[in-house]
Amino acid sequence: MIPLFLVELRRKAFHATGSLIPIVYYFLSRETAVIGLSAINAVLLLIEWLRLNDKIKLPEILLRPHENKEVAAYIYFQIAALISILAFEKTIAIAAILMLALGDATSGLAGTVITGGNVRDQNARKLAFKPLPIIAVMFGICVLIGLVLLSLPPAPDMIYVPFHVYAAGAIGAALGDAIPVRILGRRIDDNLIIPLVSGSFMTAVMWLF
Repeated sequence: MIPLFLVELRRKAFHATGSLIPIVYYFLSRETAVIGLSAINAVLLLIEWLRLNDKIKLPEILLRPHENKEVAAYIYFQIAALISILAFEKTIAIAAILMLALGDATSGLAGTVITGGNVRDQNARKLAFKPLPIIAVMFGICVLIGLVLLSLPPAPDMIYVPFHVYAAGAIGAALGDAIPVRILGRRIDDNLIIPLVSGSFMTAVMWLF
């Protein structure tokens, strides 16, 4: 269990560096962020194409075993961040990406010490949820992210988002992390699901309430 935790800790520490995207976005306009992140995505997609075609190798610590011949999670993370910035209001996009970067990292670490924490590889015909303690950890971290954002002064192009909207985003992020989504039997990476569900929940609650 301890070796698994240490391996996951190193991997999730890299994952958490994705929080730099919303931090930098805080100081940039949407247009500038989209251009910059699009350029980064283009470079990463080229690197991923080279890796999948055995032209280059990435450090093994960055990849899970199933990613040796599949698109790696960091690509889904970057694409999800770009979609979030394009689709959601700036405050909501920042919150959704942080919930992915920090919430999913914490959830992954919790999954190494809680039995049944990985539901991603279970039978595709079964609807499997992560254990309740992991869902609670994910939800709690995402609520804390909302509280931190509430305490920060918004940038000039950001709107005020009340706590109940962040709480809705935390519910969406926890659900996106807890339930493996499959389309035509193929698992959809949760790095793509978490911020889009979270951002959609926040946007819906913002409109309705």
